[in-house]
Amino acid sequence: QHATLFEQDLCQLIEQMKKFTFLVIYGQIQPDKVESYRLMVQTHFPNTRSVVERTRFCLWL
Repeated sequence: QHATLFEQDLCQLIEQMKKFTFLVIYGQIQPDKVESYRLMVQTHFPNTRSVVERTRFCLWL
């Protein structure tokens, strides 16, 4: 459920920011959620570079 909400929020943010090239979010991700977030990003943004860690989320478009 957390990954689905994150996915919706991320897709909405990217839609609203057509020209953005880099996104960094600092915070805490539960250890059991890191891999599901990573897979979601790879699925929706296959041609981008991303870093999904417990304390940081980075996406380069």
